[in-house]
Amino acid sequence: MRITSATDSIACVRPPRALALLLCVSTLALAAAGCGGSEKSYSGTEPSAWAATVCGAVGDWTRGLQAEGARLGAGLGGAGDIEVVKARFVAFLANAERATRTMVTKIRGAGAPAVKDGEKIQEDLVKGLEGAQAALTHAATQAKTLPTSNPQAFQKGVQELGGDVQTELASVGDDFNTLGDKYEDSTLNKATTDEPACKNISG
Repeated sequence: MRITSATDSIACVRPPRALALLLCVSTLALAAAGCGGSEKSYSGTEPSAWAATVCGAVGDWTRGLQAEGARLGAGLGGAGDIEVVKARFVAFLANAERATRTMVTKIRGAGAPAVKDGEKIQEDLVKGLEGAQAALTHAATQAKTLPTSNPQAFQKGVQELGGDVQTELASVGDDFNTLGDKYEDSTLNKATTDEPACKNISG
């Protein structure tokens, strides 16, 4: 079975754009973690080490997704067989979910930063990223069930799936954007500002 606009069907999802949204809001969450704070000592992971681990994990994740997105685009060039298109799309989502799971594991392993409300900051950060992971897991599972016997049904399914991913990641973004309002700590802010890995992902 062939489809005239196989590439267009996948393009409707714009997976790199959807995932870029998560990157932007997670970066904002890290940078907005502090605006005030005090000199009191707190237990946990040293802020600079925490920032290096978290931003390093996000950076690795971003570069991996960019590479996967490039491979997807190249693989769809001239593709007309709907089964091939579906297989490549499913593979992209599966790899994106796997990369996100790895990122979450690394960030969870960083522990709470030794700052005011460090445990709450870590908990909310991980919870939000787990939400993104769950959205991608669901998308990868649903992509496997997309019909290939009807090109129109396949295209509609891809578009709906893409819309669901966008909605879920936008929701995660909204949650992240509230972190800066909830928590303030100058030490963590300085750590993320000084950390090269954080500078790389914030542009």
